[in-house]
Amino acid sequence: MRKSLLSTALLWGASTLAQAGGFLTNTNQCVAFLRNPARDAVMAIDGAYSNPAGVGFMSNGWHLSFDIQSAYQTRTAKSEFPLYPYGTVNGKPNGTDTWKEYKGKATAPVIPSLDLARVGNKWFATFHFGITGGGGKCKFDDGIGMLEKLISSKMVPAIQAQPNMLQGYEFDMRAEGRQYYYGGQFGVGYKVLKNLALSVGGRVVYADCHYYGHVQNLGFKTPAGHLDLSASQGTPIPAGAGGNVNYLTLDCNQSAWGFTPIIGIDYRVNDKLNLAAKYEFKTRLRLKNKAASSSMLGVQVDDVLPQFADGTKVAADIPAILTLGAQYAPIKKLRLSAGFHYYFDKQATQYASKEEKLDGGGWEVLAGAEYDITKRWTISAGWQTTKYGLGDNSEFIDDLSFVTNSNSVGFGARFQLRKKVALNMAYFKTIYKGYTRELPVAALGGAKLKEKFDRTNDVFGLGLEIDF
Repeated sequence: MRKSLLSTALLWGASTLAQAGGFLTNTNQCVAFLRNPARDAVMAIDGAYSNPAGVGFMSNGWHLSFDIQSAYQTRTAKSEFPLYPYGTVNGKPNGTDTWKEYKGKATAPVIPSLDLARVGNKWFATFHFGITGGGGKCKFDDGIGMLEKLISSKMVPAIQAQPNMLQGYEFDMRAEGRQYYYGGQFGVGYKVLKNLALSVGGRVVYADCHYYGHVQNLGFKTPAGHLDLSASQGTPIPAGAGGNVNYLTLDCNQSAWGFTPIIGIDYRVNDKLNLAAKYEFKTRLRLKNKAASSSMLGVQVDDVLPQFADGTKVAADIPAILTLGAQYAPIKKLRLSAGFHYYFDKQATQYASKEEKLDGGGWEVLAGAEYDITKRWTISAGWQTTKYGLGDNSEFIDDLSFVTNSNSVGFGARFQLRKKVALNMAYFKTIYKGYTRELPVAALGGAKLKEKFDRTNDVFGLGLEIDF
């Protein structure tokens, strides 16, 4: 129990920041997505990512777009535990409430992406580069609940046995992580018929992650002050004798290469209706650890955190994805769009077979519209709902790595600066549905306690499109 809790306590697995998509997938790969997320049947330059086959119906020549997004997110995990009132963390007493809130803040001020396409009479080629997973750094300055539960359950029995001497437990805790999955996507396509195009390609993925965390100054609060805890003896000792020792420190880099085969089809029914589909195969990733860890008084970090042991390879597959889309233009100035995404999450291998704790795969429904106000101005808006296969009381999520069902709205505009140069600007807001679960706690004889999870997410973007 101790090893499993500590292992997940500093794991950032699916804690992506710029996320609009599955557990490990960012589908918001351009500013055009932010103003209308239903891009699965688009015939535009951002289709290099969302609908590669549809690029074949663009005008002949070169097409380029460059986008910058800025994302800001908070993650809040609130848990119930009767031993919290004994604690002081990072110098802040918990108070008398048995509920405690842990908040993580994440920012990614610059998330770049690039799309490039060359369209001919029959053949066409596409390229996309972006942060296809992760996308920022998140910090939990006041610690995380699962680790405090573990520590308090070990120390409170001694406090209760010596109430006159020991008043509570104290320690300092910090956790942070950075995760970037860089994706370079390329493809070629062919218009087999005047109104039918096929594409084939792939995405090269490079995962670059860093995780840091520590628990230090672990000890008891007494009438005379702080007493350090000797991990080897399990008894309190004077602060001066133990010094400012670390109970646990982790500093781990993870990296891996992967490849995602991608196939697509686009069928232009007529001048008003376009249909498209794309399938991304599973990406096999085995993250290799390069870790510098410390120990305190004989406790080896690699023993309690085997997932972060130096040289270990960690399974972290990116799920396969099926996307379906439609775009309809009832009048020349108006385009309506819809899409559907399905993520094969249970077929993507994760560390310790974590995927088996899911009830099923995740899915999304998307809809949007854009309208040409004038020859230079286009406005658009869209909506996306995302459902994950968590089920009830899911053990797939934890304090650091969690997602919940959500609804997102986006809106923005496209302005034609010159005949072949356009500017995109947009805002995208995700409204998450809180998730509550009840799980047994071994330290309390299996009694069930509640945990609540919630998030907020805001993304802004500017992008430039150029035709040659």
